[in-house]
Amino acid sequence: MSIVLVGFMGVGKTTIGRLLSDHYDIPLIDIDTYIVESTQLSIPQIFNDYGESHFRNLETESLKKWIDQDVIISTGGGIIESEYSREILKENNHTFWLYCDLEVLFNRINHDSNRPNANGRTFNELKALYLNRELSYNEIAFKKIDANKSIETVKQEIIESL
Repeated sequence: MSIVLVGFMGVGKTTIGRLLSDHYDIPLIDIDTYIVESTQLSIPQIFNDYGESHFRNLETESLKKWIDQDVIISTGGGIIESEYSREILKENNHTFWLYCDLEVLFNRINHDSNRPNANGRTFNELKALYLNRELSYNEIAFKKIDANKSIETVKQEIIESL
């Protein structure tokens, strides 16, 4: 059984994933890190050299590889941009959507050069991207979790839901 964390960039998927990984004593697979390690390219390099659609294909292939394993999966915020990834995630009964206030996310990610879809964007541009993705997160999630709370509380809510 995989436990999958989805949500917008900067919401804390990897941080919560580490806590769940420790709790259940199973590996954390951070899809972004997995892609960087397997391609030996940074995410901005992949976007610049091959385009966003290539990166989304890499995300989907990574998700397919890990979804049936006994792992915690931290996805990239845009994994729901791929229809195939959305279908895979809908079938998983342990997909959790982490969300928090957009102002918090904006402050965390706005100048992060490792996030090509966020770096240098205005608040309104990020808000538009978030709103565009929000319905997809909601459609695929087993449960929506408020990540404005402490990371320990978020972890406990997920554990109690399982």
